[in-house]
Amino acid sequence: MTGQVEFYDETCAWGLIRGDDGRLYDLRGPQLPGPPPRQGDRVLFDPQVAPGGPRAQAVRRAAPSAAWTAKP
Repeated sequence: MTGQVEFYDETCAWGLIRGDDGRLYDLRGPQLPGPPPRQGDRVLFDPQVAPGGPRAQAVRRAAPSAAWTAKP
């Protein structure tokens, strides 16, 4: 599934992904190689049913947010 990072707290290693299906998916732990995810990053992930709500697993970056690609 694809989606977009809505929020990510690097200190807690926790965030939310809005799936293209409109649902929110819990993002736990540093799953992405490289820099931490940022709001607006497009990601691919495997949705998983979990206690407390849906969770994103095997998260990988599809495209960086504009903030990563913007040139000064």
